[in-house]
Amino acid sequence: MKIVLSVHTAYPDFIGGREHHVHFLASELARTDEVVVIAGGKSRKEQRRSMRGYTLVTLPMISIKVSTNPLQIYRIIPKFLSCLKQESPDILHVFEYGSYSTDITYFYAKKYKIPFLLNVYGYQFNKLFLKLSKKLYEQTIGKRLLKDASKIFFSSKTQQDEMLSIIKDGQIKNKMMLQENSIRVDDYKNIAPNPDLARKYRTIDGVILLAVVRLLPRKGIKYLVDALHKIKNKSNTENIRLLIVGPDCGEQANLKRLVQMYGLTSSVIFIGAVAPNEVKDFLSVCDIFVLPSLYEGLPLALLEAMASGRAVIFSDLNCAKKIIQNGVNGLLVPPADSSALAQAIVRLAHDKNLRQDLGTNAEKSIKGNNSYHEAQALRCEYGKALKRYQAKTSAGIG
Repeated sequence: MKIVLSVHTAYPDFIGGREHHVHFLASELARTDEVVVIAGGKSRKEQRRSMRGYTLVTLPMISIKVSTNPLQIYRIIPKFLSCLKQESPDILHVFEYGSYSTDITYFYAKKYKIPFLLNVYGYQFNKLFLKLSKKLYEQTIGKRLLKDASKIFFSSKTQQDEMLSIIKDGQIKNKMMLQENSIRVDDYKNIAPNPDLARKYRTIDGVILLAVVRLLPRKGIKYLVDALHKIKNKSNTENIRLLIVGPDCGEQANLKRLVQMYGLTSSVIFIGAVAPNEVKDFLSVCDIFVLPSLYEGLPLALLEAMASGRAVIFSDLNCAKKIIQNGVNGLLVPPADSSALAQAIVRLAHDKNLRQDLGTNAEKSIKGNNSYHEAQALRCEYGKALKRYQAKTSAGIG
């Protein structure tokens, strides 16, 4: 079976949760099937690369900035359709509702009667014209795409409700399936400390906080900075240092101004985007992983931190309750509550044994979120979709 995964940006050219997810899945699916990932790339020329068992094809694209805060870019990939024809897949799996790559793949699948499955990650718009554009899309292409998809995967109830609100007659409910994000768990076991990072950032009796995020408002990093300010006002924070790893998506300038205003420039360090394999190096030297998101599906960065045996602090969101038992394998705090976040940080900073216990329990509890199991479930869904399409073709339907 030849599987093509369609996504508008992919690892290693771009770093993010979706890119990681597709990479992990592709490498697992490639154990038994031919897998090709087609995406937009940073090069002006088409590139074909051999990855971890699968083939990555990246195409030149046109990027249109539609919003600066948060940074939102619409990507047009002119050669996407011709590349799909060249690959001639048996089954198509598209990632992200509402993207150019998904729409082109849908029309290709419809024309050539190829089953396709959809992963929804969810997105939020602040600007009025973007909200109106989204509504227009939902009533045109969006409805058709959702009706024709063989399976629709979501990772949170928020995403499920959003898709069900587009088609209110229940036509898609029976083909929607919860698919929680997953990682290659074994990649994060027994990570050796990176000596260069340890020398650079660790101090005697110091505590290192780590946040791995795309810098945009919904990640709640301003509340983390505010929490450190509250701690500073009550005690000495010279021994607490925060490393923020991830690309700027329109929020970095605001955060840097806040850090400077609070006098935290020596305590908060913006690392910027790093390659996925380098994230493990930062996890190896941190004591506490913090992600104060206001909205999430199930963030891969959180799973990676738990798999590496780190103590984690996360927002008390619906997705969190599935994997974190407060006080057992992590700490949960109300979203947008910098005071509660400050208390959680101080609690873990002063209790090394608790950090170790939470980290050990986190590592044990995350085994179910292994991309190996997700790939097995996907193969089953691919087989069902192929059989349904073959039956339709034999009956002359569609």
